[in-house]
This record gives sequence, C-alpha cells and structure tokens, in this order.
Amino acid sequence: MQVKRYVRLLYSIMIKDRVNYSSGAPLEEKNGYSRIVKVGPFIFAGGTTSVQSDGSVYGEGDSAAQSSYIYQKLIKLMEKAGGCAEDVIAVKRYQTPEYDIAAARSAYSDIFKKIRPLNTAVTIHSLNRPAQLCEIEMTAVIGSADGKKWNGINLTRTNYSSGSPLEDVVGYSRMVKIGPFIFAGGTTSVLPDGTVAGENCAEAQDEFIYSKQLKLIEQAGGAASDIIMMKRYVTPSYHTDRKSSDPFLHDRFPDLNPVCTEVPVLRLTRPAQLEEIEMTAVIGCGGDSVRAEWGNFDFRKELSQPDIVKAGPVLYCAGTTAHRGDGSTMYPDDSVRQESYAMEKVFGKMQQFGVKPDDILKVTAYRSPCYKNHKVTEVNDFYASTLKPVKPLYTAVTTEQLSRDPGVVSQVEMLAII
Repeated sequence: MQVKRYVRLLYSIMIKDRVNYSSGAPLEEKNGYSRIVKVGPFIFAGGTTSVQSDGSVYGEGDSAAQSSYIYQKLIKLMEKAGGCAEDVIAVKRYQTPEYDIAAARSAYSDIFKKIRPLNTAVTIHSLNRPAQLCEIEMTAVIGSADGKKWNGINLTRTNYSSGSPLEDVVGYSRMVKIGPFIFAGGTTSVLPDGTVAGENCAEAQDEFIYSKQLKLIEQAGGAASDIIMMKRYVTPSYHTDRKSSDPFLHDRFPDLNPVCTEVPVLRLTRPAQLEEIEMTAVIGCGGDSVRAEWGNFDFRKELSQPDIVKAGPVLYCAGTTAHRGDGSTMYPDDSVRQESYAMEKVFGKMQQFGVKPDDILKVTAYRSPCYKNHKVTEVNDFYASTLKPVKPLYTAVTTEQLSRDPGVVSQVEMLAII
C-alpha cells in the first residue's frame, strides 16, 4: 500500500494539477463539462460545434464557416492554456450527411497544411441541432513543435506519411510520434491512386488497414504489443459483408481485442470503404522492461479486464453499454438512465486501479438515433453526482444503431489520468 501511495504521489507531482478551461458557453456551466482540459503538456479539446454564447449556431448551413469558427475557437483556448496551433497533433471531425467536405477543406488547410496533424473524419447520423454540421475534437502537446523535454521525456515530434497524395494536398499526417507516444489517425484501405483495396470486402480491408498501420508503428520503433487503444468506425455494410462472426481483430491481436471501441457510422468518404481505424501506442509498453525514453514514468501495460488498459498514469476503458451479466439491457425504454448506468459501470472498472472522479479526463457517449425518443428521465444521476463537479470533457454524438439489440441506445467510453 505504501508503494502505491508513493507512486500516486509521484505521478501527481509530475503531472501537476489539471486545469479546466471553459469557452463561456452557458451549457458548460449548467451541465458541468469543460471545453478544454490541460494535464501536464497535454491539451485535450472536447467535441465542439459552432454554437455561440447566445445559443445561436454560427455559419448555419455553411460547412466551411462552421469548421473555421470551431478551429479558431479551439486554437484561441489552446493559446490560453499555453499551446499554439503548431502544437496540435490531432483533429477529429464528426460530420453530418449535409456537411460539404470539399467546400470546407480550405478551412482546415489554411491553418494546418504545414503543421500536418492527424485528420480523422467520419459521417454520423446527426448532432444536437439540425443546424449543426460538424463537431470537432482537437489534441495538442505543448512543446512538441520545439522538441522540449518534460519529466525526462523528449517531446520531439515526427510526422509520418503513408504516401497518399491527399495527405500532401490537404495537409495531414497518417501518424504522429511524440517522444514514446504514437498516434495513428483514422486510416482506411484507400490506395495512393484513389481506389479502395478490398473494395466492399470487410476481411480484406481489415488486413490492409492493420498491416498498413503496424508497418508505420514499427517504423517509429513500436510493435503490435505496444498498442494501448483502438477505435474502429464501421459502416452498416461492414457486418453485413463479414463472412465470419468473429472479428478479425480477435485473431490478429488476441490480447488487445478487448481494448477497442467500435463505433457504427453512417458512411465514410467513399461508398466502397467499410471501416476506418485509429490507434494509440506507447513504445515498449508491451514489454517487461522500463524504457529510458519514458523519463520518470513506468508505462508498462496492464490489462485487468477485457475492455480496460492502464499504461503508466493513463487509463482507457473501451465503449461499454448497459448490458447485465445475463445479456439483458438495463433501462431499454429510458435512454438517460441507461447512459447513467453505463457510465457508472465504466467508472466502477476504473476504480479498481485507484481512479477517482477528479482523474476522469474525458467522457464520450455514442448514441443511437432513437436515443431522443427514449429520453424519459431528464438528469443523468451518476454524471450529476460524481462527474459534474470535476467538469471533464464530454462529447456526445448520434451515430447509427449500436447493437443488434434495439434496446441499446448508448455506448460510453472514458479516459483517465491518475
């Protein structure tokens, strides 16, 4: 117990207190969430739309205007937190079917073309209001643009390309390495000539994407065993096409398979694309030895349950629903209570690692289109009592049907830093 207390104290000294930042939107204070959270040199921005302080939507019907507004808003907040646009390593955009990708491309490129962060975009069912066309998340590492050190970790940044011409045209990387941390952006099976490898074939696209990302991770000095989390965005055709009921991921990464969130999306850029995959890794975390490049941390990976991983002070719990042990779903006719139950379930798993409410950095809720139709209870009791005082990031988007069981209307994942 003394050792555990010492380790926690050491981490708290090195990480320092986290800082929450608000954009001034009334809902942030009312519902209890932050727009940006800074922990050490890491800045995380939660899902942000172009809603203004008076509640109106900026750039209504204009994809480029909304995108530009959100990028500028988040960068200003990042500057307030000590970062800058050059420190941005990842941009993720949830877009509605009405979003005009071509028209909005310059809004991204005007800011990020030379910086080349990760750029992941998926089309979902809808956002909170019909006028909202996109919701954007952003991640930055302060000092990565200058290669500064933090707690013995060299934060030097390296951008990796997969050779796709679009990466140069738009201005994004396929993978970004910051010291021992590897972040791979949303990757599909599109070939350099624009065609899709494994067209409309789930198994072929699985193999192509995993091989492509693992090759880049190995190029950066990592290995498959170093991957700590994945996210797979799959279209409705993915499971229809798959010939095997067991996902390819289970065979390729038997020890990693549980630490993966599968998010059903409406579509990807091309009709032949069935999935898009993100990965995060820490070099050497799958091994038995402490690495010099980890500085003052011990990032050796721990897996205690099928869907939760710990690497140093970082914990991630993959998408979790309100299923009970017997397979039934809690509160199928009350979406808010169901989401509350799922959140409490996730937090309970994290508590086994000593996680406290103020360690929760981000909550993400993926909801099925019928979530609003089942909204009987108004207040999420678990969030209100346990997480609202902490004000974590809170991203909630409406995707597609989450399960073959229509009673499942919410899937929750969490990220914590002890």
